[in-house]
Amino acid sequence: MKKLIFIVLGFLFIACPSTQKNAAKIYLGQGQYDKAKEQLLLGIEQSPGDFEYYALLAKAEIGLTNWVGAGKAFQDAFKIDSINTMNWILKDKINIDVYWQTFYNAALALFAEKKYEDALTKLRYAQLINPSDVKQYILEGAIYSEMGKTEMANKAYTKALNIDPENPEAYYFIGKALFNNKSYDSSSVYFNSAIKYFEIKNERIRKVIFQNIPTHNAELEYEIIKLWMDKKFDELNQLVKTKLGFDGGLDAHKQNIELFFKTTDVTAQSYYWLGMAYYKLNKDSLALKNFNKTLELMPSDLNALFFTGEVLIKLTKYPEAIGYFEKVVQLKPDDRDAWWYLGALNLRLKDYKKAIDIYENNVLRLDPKFIEALQNLASAYQALGNNKKAREIMVKVEQLKKEQKK
Repeated sequence: MKKLIFIVLGFLFIACPSTQKNAAKIYLGQGQYDKAKEQLLLGIEQSPGDFEYYALLAKAEIGLTNWVGAGKAFQDAFKIDSINTMNWILKDKINIDVYWQTFYNAALALFAEKKYEDALTKLRYAQLINPSDVKQYILEGAIYSEMGKTEMANKAYTKALNIDPENPEAYYFIGKALFNNKSYDSSSVYFNSAIKYFEIKNERIRKVIFQNIPTHNAELEYEIIKLWMDKKFDELNQLVKTKLGFDGGLDAHKQNIELFFKTTDVTAQSYYWLGMAYYKLNKDSLALKNFNKTLELMPSDLNALFFTGEVLIKLTKYPEAIGYFEKVVQLKPDDRDAWWYLGALNLRLKDYKKAIDIYENNVLRLDPKFIEALQNLASAYQALGNNKKAREIMVKVEQLKKEQKK
């Protein structure tokens, strides 16, 4: 993020200058943004039709890192006098990137608050200032996706690709939009392109972070990612010094570590969604291949673990499937569906006592009215010769079915 640079120039005024405006400019130059804001609000009360008060207020809000407030101030300036406001922004060449960032950050904040129309308004101003920045079109596409406007979302992503044909984020989000539209074949094309360009980005940052490591070390990579996710920065600091060989520690390399985490995570998600596209197309071996790629990068990805287990069930590799569902419940003990599969798989493998234990102490503890689990529990008791217990459970099943019909 570029810092806002305020340059104080000597001003010659022919007419009598505004006291609040001049005082605000001095405070801005001194970095006293809160005092500048006070003066500007006073000036706005006296001269609500002066666009420059709002433009200067935006500067003060930027200094206070209040992006939404800064975006609103600029927006008010545009409403009063759009031509002079744009000229005012464009003339301040030193800070023009900061003004673009102001609208973009405001749009991000509003997007997080689900204020989609307001976010789109801020993006339009950003696009006026710098129409060639790809990030704003990717954000625009994400906003339209959340609004359910798929066609508008794809238009924004396509605009991003026209500017940067190797932008992986654009390919990824178009792939997601197509997937959500059930166009699985088409989505797989975009996910493959996303992976291609994400891998290039990931390899670049890998070379920087692991420049002192002679061979690829997947365990070390994930150790870094896990410490970052868990916010264990003291431990990560020691790792950077001792295992990566950087004396400056995390403080000197935090930006690279964060970038490594983000690129690894989004690459893993691209493999996951490509796997899901193949899963929907019943291309099980390709689905499994891509889920495994996700797990190479992010071994604790719950979705990839779960669907790997499902694919292995389809391929009748039951003992292998159990291993994946066991990992899911280790990471998320309240995952009812993963416990359900573990019970069903043990029932299929005729380990009836273990199946009973799983259903009674896990699945039905989480969901006492889960009819399919109760039916399987009855089957397990029947297989052990306890027909009385099986009948008791089936009576309960019939009662639940009647209740659900009401």
